[in-house]
Amino acid sequence: MENYQITLSETILSKAQSGEDTSALRRELYYIRRSTLYKKLYTDELKKMFWVNLFNAYVIIISNEPKQKISMFKRKRIKIAQYLLSLDDIQYGILRMHKYKIGFCYINNPFYSSFIKMLAVTKLDYTIEPQLNRTDYHHKKNTQKAIIKQ
Repeated sequence: MENYQITLSETILSKAQSGEDTSALRRELYYIRRSTLYKKLYTDELKKMFWVNLFNAYVIIISNEPKQKISMFKRKRIKIAQYLLSLDDIQYGILRMHKYKIGFCYINNPFYSSFIKMLAVTKLDYTIEPQLNRTDYHHKKNTQKAIIKQ
């Protein structure tokens, strides 16, 4: 059975990698219901597929914007289920189970929103780091991260 949310995240990443317009797909992502995301992303594997694809897609999309700043990972500009998230929210709040990065260490952050806590993985996976692309996308050779498929 195909999961529409996973397919949507794969399509957004694929279009971002090829330089196509993703605005209609991102609008669709914004109007997904929070409860639908929670129901459809019911395992850690599904959550990781969805969020890693979106993280990598938004790194490409944001880095191609003309006013990219050093704070591109901290600024809340990713619209999902009528919530605003940052790339750091996805990486540390969702994929790293509510961790907050301070220097070289991570501590639990009790202040993440209920939305982030509800959609976060339940078990920390240290092998996910190589799948996340935090590099500068001005060098196009780095843009071909693999799409995680079902």
